Amino acid sequence: MDIGVLGDVQIMDGELGWGPTAPKQQQLLATLALAVGHVVTMSSLIDELWFGAVPPRSAVTAVQTYVLNLRSLMTSRSSHGRLDPKDVLITSRGGYRLDLGTGTVDADLFEQAVDEGCQSLSEGDNAEAAQAFQRGLALWRGAAPLDGVPLGPRLSLEVSRLEELRLTALEGRIEADIRIGRHRQVLGELRYLTENHPLHEGFHAQLMLVLHRTGRRGQALETFTRLRTALREELGIDPMPELQDLQREILHGASEKRWAAQGAGWGGMTVVGRVG
Repeated sequence: MDIGVLGDVQIMDGELGWGPTAPKQQQLLATLALAVGHVVTMSSLIDELWFGAVPPRSAVTAVQTYVLNLRSLMTSRSSHGRLDPKDVLITSRGGYRLDLGTGTVDADLFEQAVDEGCQSLSEGDNAEAAQAFQRGLALWRGAAPLDGVPLGPRLSLEVSRLEELRLTALEGRIEADIRIGRHRQVLGELRYLTENHPLHEGFHAQLMLVLHRTGRRGQALETFTRLRTALREELGIDPMPELQDLQREILHGASEKRWAAQGAGWGGMTVVGRVG
């Protein structure tokens, strides 16, 4: 049995997926899944489920009821017919712990793939890096993690962390593709990403490099100007020094030899851009 949180919250058994529809049960499952193997205390669960409101006097009883319902739901369609739900969602030391045995949470697999991609990229194994990043990105089933799930403070932090990690994976995979020479293949994606992340310096640097390498020097310089304007207007800052160096090199036509000789990304550096 696996749990999916990179999209809506689902319990998955092979190709079969199902999940709770009640908002608080979705919150409960997501909270336990993102802490799989660890105890989440009753007080933490109450803080999450009733964030922004005064918990009812019956909050403890309500959580216990949600747990019973989740236990029933988790085993209702499982192919593991003899699975004891109390062995999956375990009462332990003043709280609850999710134990999936050999099962997984997709967020953990995603994080592992990103780590592998970053390691391969740092070692210069660009093909392996691209594959690892893509393997992680393929786990996403929607535009946002915990899609449709009410968010308390704990889940809000997890959503922010996973969304940032997704940007890291995208930037890393594109960096690997650029190193391999897949410039035209990533051009459209980079245009989309810079449009949707107008303050993300890493994506803009990659787009500048790709445009220059595909014979669009003017567009590369326009990309820098657009980013600089956005950063100044929104944050009162200029692009990072490395990006300014890249702009000057493109402007003076001196960069291509250096990139070709170093063969690694923009200016020979792998940069995780400041994100806006």
